[in-house]
Amino acid sequence: MKSLFHAISILLIGLLIACQDNMTLTYNNGSIASLSSAKISDGARIAILSDIHVMHPSLLINDGTAFQNYLAQDPKLLEYSAQILEATISKLIAQKPDLVLVAGDLTKDGELISHEFVSRQLQRLVSHGIKVLVTVGNHDVNNPEAAKFDGDKVYPAENVPANKIRSIYPNFGFANSLSKDPNSLSYVNEPIKDLWVIAIDANEYYNNKLKSTIGGIIKNETMAWIKERMNDAKRKGKTVIGMMHHNLIEHYYGQSVIDTGYVVNNSETVANELMEAGLKIIFTGHYHANDITKREHNGKFIFDVETGSTLNYPCTYRMLTIKGNKYSFTPQTTTDLMPSVMGMTFDTYAKAFLSAHLDGYFAYLLTMAKGVPSSYATQFAPWYRAGFMAHCMGDESPTSDLATQTATLNALDPSGQLSGILGSFWTDINTPDNTVTLDLETGSAY
Repeated sequence: MKSLFHAISILLIGLLIACQDNMTLTYNNGSIASLSSAKISDGARIAILSDIHVMHPSLLINDGTAFQNYLAQDPKLLEYSAQILEATISKLIAQKPDLVLVAGDLTKDGELISHEFVSRQLQRLVSHGIKVLVTVGNHDVNNPEAAKFDGDKVYPAENVPANKIRSIYPNFGFANSLSKDPNSLSYVNEPIKDLWVIAIDANEYYNNKLKSTIGGIIKNETMAWIKERMNDAKRKGKTVIGMMHHNLIEHYYGQSVIDTGYVVNNSETVANELMEAGLKIIFTGHYHANDITKREHNGKFIFDVETGSTLNYPCTYRMLTIKGNKYSFTPQTTTDLMPSVMGMTFDTYAKAFLSAHLDGYFAYLLTMAKGVPSSYATQFAPWYRAGFMAHCMGDESPTSDLATQTATLNALDPSGQLSGILGSFWTDINTPDNTVTLDLETGSAY
């Protein structure tokens, strides 16, 4: 994910992990394609991760202003990313799900050495009989921002072109897929008998120049390929779930305008096409939030199940249990496996880290993007931080202070833009976000 901290709208405020060099990772066993006797009609347990953003430790030669400036724009627990992934893998091995899905942004900024580390860690799961499927995110491919940091200096690091991704992650969906889209890194895999996963690559890495492109678009050719695969699935009686880095649907009111680049382009049309093709659920990431939303059209529906980042508080992933048409989710975290930092539990440290960065960032945005006097910006910034963090945690419920905050913002900005953004953060759209069961027959959530 190219962080929301690079997106500032003129009219609205934008929100907000060793390996050898030059090594292509291949494995001779543990292929994802080998199906066990289990089938989806018997049920399944699936862990869903997103935005693991691994920065290999060798990329931080010496901490200093260069790295801290990067974090100021894009605050993530990058120094701990390798350790967090290792802890997550260990916890997953103990939990023994049938399948692990990783919905993109595997690396900090697409560095080859980071990709290689991620692949080796995921192989630990395969070695324990746990299947793994990945897709890429906007940070992962052809990224000109791949870098290493040394004090006040930044040096380029080797990145990864699109044509090398499949050779780095052969056992994780690509090498033994049922079908590959010739126009993207999208593929279909059957990790469990009669369960098809369509991994959709909507990233625009082919447009990358000085920075990675945040936004996403499903090419017409890729959409045609998806529809063909959905027709194949119908004929063969397969259950289909989708996975894509970018959000398919808005997760709060006005998200596509307030914070551009996180919802896929032409989202309503794209969602309608996927619904018509028969897709009822898709797992996404990108925005580092635990949020579920649903779109309905012409008597059909689709759920967008977004999973937060392991690198931003609350450092989360999901566990899904499938029984027939019932998809039951529970939130998971790895902070309990991490050591204390600066005398704080890792959970407390992660929350304090994000809070401090968001306060500074929102104060900057209010002043620079909206012309709010600095004294007011400093007062208002914690309000936006609290709302944004509530959205990221999911199941947000407005505090008793929201009405007073709204009135104060409206007095300063009668247009309602400032209060509207704050209200959107606090508004949970139509579906519970964390511990929830989705019925894919009726479309209900409880």
